[in-house]
Amino acid sequence: MIRSVSLLALAMCAGAASSQQVLPADFENNTKLDRLFAFGGVTSFQTAHSPRLVYEETSYQLDIAFSSASSLNFSNVGLGVLDTGISGFQLDSNADVFSITVLAPADLPGGLELIVTLRDDDNNDGQVDITSDDDEWISDPIAIADGLAIYNVPISSFTDGNPGAGNDTTDFSSGPAGGMVLTFQTSTSLPEGRIVTPITLFIDHAGVFIGEQTIPGDQCLADVNDDGTLSPTDFTAWLNVFNNQSPECDQNGDNTCTPTDFTAWITNFNAGC
Repeated sequence: MIRSVSLLALAMCAGAASSQQVLPADFENNTKLDRLFAFGGVTSFQTAHSPRLVYEETSYQLDIAFSSASSLNFSNVGLGVLDTGISGFQLDSNADVFSITVLAPADLPGGLELIVTLRDDDNNDGQVDITSDDDEWISDPIAIADGLAIYNVPISSFTDGNPGAGNDTTDFSSGPAGGMVLTFQTSTSLPEGRIVTPITLFIDHAGVFIGEQTIPGDQCLADVNDDGTLSPTDFTAWLNVFNNQSPECDQNGDNTCTPTDFTAWITNFNAGC
């Protein structure tokens, strides 16, 4: 069983601090919004509030928004919508390949595929969405191997999934604001536990995002120390996460860490895994 949640993942290059902005109240930690935030210039990104991913059956998707200037962009969570706001990520004009570095857990269950989707604000309404004639191009599936690997995705491998009003993949690199979506798909059903996928994305030469993503499945909440067994040491581990207000403290699923979670932990412990 693999289980890890991080409320703060940082990826910083030189000069990141000068471009950071204050998150709106709706996006602060411990909210119920499942969002991932990226802000800063094209040479630095800081990611806050590691999200819970939305999922449907065996299809998993994480939306990521990139900023092409010192402005805050965000992505709507959902199976089909990416909103990068007024200013969005724009491809390098000379780009022809996405280079994606993935570190997958060694005991990754089943098969994991990565699909890259490009979306372009073709109608210039300031939003990247496929409901308003914006273009959407989808790459061929990439089989993700265990461990660290680099995958190059040629733009020529993308297919036009939603023909828009203007641009096509041949001129996406010089088009208006663009967005990128990563879609994780499993070829077999997930066992109990979480797949934890630290993933590094190198998007041409425009910027670097580094963060830890979690793909939730069924889990054993009472196994707080994540050793695969239930024992009194998990109580000590729970006290530690309670004192640190870590997300593992939440045993009753109310997205808060309170003494009521101790009662819930006892219930989860007695129920077994």
